[in-house]
Amino acid sequence: MKKKAALIATGLLLVGGTGGYLFWDNAYNFTGNEKTVNRDFYYADFDSFNGEDVFEVDMKKGDRIHIDAHSEKGKLKLSFIQSGSKEGYVISNIEDVNSDFTADNTGTYVVTVTAKHAKGKINLKCTDLPEDKAIRRTK
Repeated sequence: MKKKAALIATGLLLVGGTGGYLFWDNAYNFTGNEKTVNRDFYYADFDSFNGEDVFEVDMKKGDRIHIDAHSEKGKLKLSFIQSGSKEGYVISNIEDVNSDFTADNTGTYVVTVTAKHAKGKINLKCTDLPEDKAIRRTK
């Protein structure tokens, strides 16, 4: 009888621990100094970021978004995918990135910032955004 109770208790601990880990690993969390989405830029300075931020921006062919991103720990990924497409420009496992994304076509681009227990800074600046356009936060 004691063995059966011990097995049940062990099973419950394993299930509870796994559930707690999965919740912690996938729960949105942002702690840090600042996160700003403005008309033409996204900036985040974080001590801990887990989750994703998604926004859209209308771009013409040749328009650019300057990327300045640095990660000290965790995983950080950026993706720029034209609306309706399944493929696009993706930068994974960011440590230090200082470059530009240039739109291949005119249209709406979905920009996704994905972080897994990351610490760092991200600055995305739309260098060619017309005055009548703005970044739209979707998530």
